[in-house]
This record gives sequence, structure tokens and C-alpha cells, in this order.
Amino acid sequence: MTKTKIANLISDGLNPLAAGLIILGLVASEAAGSAVEALKWFIAVTGLCFMPPLLIAVYLVRTGRMDALFSNRRHQRHRIYVVGLFFNVLGTFILTWLNAPQLLTAALIAGLASIVSFAFINLWWKISVHASTVAALVTVLHILYGAWAVPSLSLIPLMGWARVHLGQHTAAQVAVGSALSSLIVLIVFTRYGGI
Repeated sequence: MTKTKIANLISDGLNPLAAGLIILGLVASEAAGSAVEALKWFIAVTGLCFMPPLLIAVYLVRTGRMDALFSNRRHQRHRIYVVGLFFNVLGTFILTWLNAPQLLTAALIAGLASIVSFAFINLWWKISVHASTVAALVTVLHILYGAWAVPSLSLIPLMGWARVHLGQHTAAQVAVGSALSSLIVLIVFTRYGGI
């Protein structure tokens, strides 16, 4: 297997949607009182915050307005950031009104802060969303499981290498995306997540 195939496998396997859904599943299972409740919150957040932007992105790709779902030019990301922000705000308000668990609300607020930060940075620079969501996943794993999550640290440089190798980002874009995302998760979970 070539380095490029390996890089594509890493990049596609832990794409931002996949990493985000893993984070959501972990947080929902930790925050909920039962598996049924965790599934209920997972479905609610997926339906309100994940699926609408994904369906719109698929539409934009199919109509030629975006190159691909996850690997596109910087200027093509603006619409997705706006759509993602709208549905994340809407979802956060609805889920807060439905008394979502505090840890789940913290994850949604961290997502909102990330979208706003990355959308602003994206006006001038293509920050790595792949690297940022993997870093967020690793940070959440460490918050939830402590030392048991240490092996997950290897995912951050692995994703960074993949994105740089594929020519999608520079090392700086990967490093800043990872650091900013981890910082946002730590701040928000400390403030709102009860850690």
C-alpha cells in the first residue's frame, strides 16, 4: 500500500463527520442515565446538528458548487460554516430547552465555538478541520477516560501527516487546527461540562 493510499485511508476514515459522531456517541453515553437515553440524545443531536449540514453539503457537491465533502478549496467552505453554525445554534437551543445533559450541552457549545473560530480564520487561511476534529476527539477521550486514552494521542500526528502528505494543508494549518480545537474543548468542558 502506498503512502498516499494510507494517507487517504486515515483522512477518510476519521473525516470530520466521523470524528464528530464518535465524540457525540461518547459524550451521549457518558452523560445519559441509560443506553436508551444515550441513543435518544445521539439521534436528536444527529438529526438537528449533523444531518442538515451534511445533506446541504452533499447537494453542493452534486451540483458542482463544492469539489468534495471534506477536501475542498478554502472559499468553498464559507457556505458550510454558515449552514453548520445555523443548525448548531438551532440544535443547541432546542436541546437545552429539552434539558439535554450538561456534558452534551458542553459538547454542542464547543462545536459552536469551533465553527465560529474556524469560519473566521477560514476567511484568510485554510485551517485543518480534519486535524481539529481528531484533536477534539482525543481531548474528549482524555476528559472522559483519563490515562486510558493516552494511546489516542497518536491520532493527532497521524492525521496531521495524512493531511500534509495529501497536499490539503500545511503543517502550520494542521498544528493550529489541532491546538485551537483542543483548547476550545478544554475551556468549554471545564466551564460547562462539569469536569
